[in-house]
Amino acid sequence: MKVEITDTTENKLYERKEIKADVSFVGPTPKKAEIKTELAGKVGANPELCIIRKIKNEFGKQEVAVLMHSYESAETLKKNEPDFVLVREGLAQKKEKKKKVKKTAAPAKKK
Repeated sequence: MKVEITDTTENKLYERKEIKADVSFVGPTPKKAEIKTELAGKVGANPELCIIRKIKNEFGKQEVAVLMHSYESAETLKKNEPDFVLVREGLAQKKEKKKKVKKTAAPAKKK
């Protein structure tokens, strides 16, 4: 797997780095965890504080475009990333929805 960083942006508002990269590979598309560790190692970031936001693969090409967010602390990561991303990465628990109870008609009175 060959990783080439195409763009790095410092987003001071969200306290993160936004990294765009092209990843070349042979065979099936690599797993998200493999791409994360490889790209975090290339940037010099902690893989636990990185979130892969997008992996785009074009049909027939052995190459993907990746967008990764790298944070300095776990607090800023949890504050800025949406809940579904945190659940997907295993950093938060899925919130259970309360089931609505259907009201049934009361039994008829016998006369």
